Amino acid sequence: MSFTVVLQHAFQSYRRNWRLISFFSLPFAIMFPLSLLLPNFISLGGIFLRYGSIGTDLSSLEAGFVVGVFLISLALFSFALVGINLIIKSQRTLIRLTHYEKEKIEVHTLQLFTLFLSVFVLSFIANLFLYDTGLASSFGLLFSLLLSLAILFAPQAMVIEESGLSASIRRSLSLSFLKFPYLIAFLAIACFLVLFVSFFFLLFADFRIARFLAVIVNALLVLPFLEVLKTQIYLSKYTLLK
Repeated sequence: MSFTVVLQHAFQSYRRNWRLISFFSLPFAIMFPLSLLLPNFISLGGIFLRYGSIGTDLSSLEAGFVVGVFLISLALFSFALVGINLIIKSQRTLIRLTHYEKEKIEVHTLQLFTLFLSVFVLSFIANLFLYDTGLASSFGLLFSLLLSLAILFAPQAMVIEESGLSASIRRSLSLSFLKFPYLIAFLAIACFLVLFVSFFFLLFADFRIARFLAVIVNALLVLPFLEVLKTQIYLSKYTLLK
């Protein structure tokens, strides 16, 4: 199956299931105001954590509050990804969601939350260490990027194949190598969409307003579509699915 066909499947799936996808994308909208409570900055339609503020600008109470907000946001994010993947799995395999699969949403959400939290902690510790050495902006960013790529297709492995934590990482890495051209195409599309949305709002709105509008659109439209595209890439390894 060519990437063009995969992309067509992604557009068709998004169009046919946009109501359900929009419903499961609502946690992204809730995450947005929550994320603004964290020590971060907004750039290119995304929200990024300011490692330098941790431990210097925050008291113990504020740090506890930040951790709580982060965990809630991460749980909502995990739930949204599981829901979107279940929708596409059902549509492509022509199998209605059973009560058992709906009950698995909680299990998959907890698994994905655990995986994301573990990866974040690794990245967080590495960046804090590298920040003291002045290398956070280079090696820290590279380390975080590699971790993100390693688990890029982990949500699909968990939901579609019901893989555990370690198995989902292995299958994510395996698919990335197996479908490496698709991975590059996906990253190119993701970068283009995020940058396009950011620059579009900068052309027609004040900078302070445009950056928030870009984050909202990326969260509610771009991110769900990219997750649908990831799921279609993952399903492309099954030759029986046309």
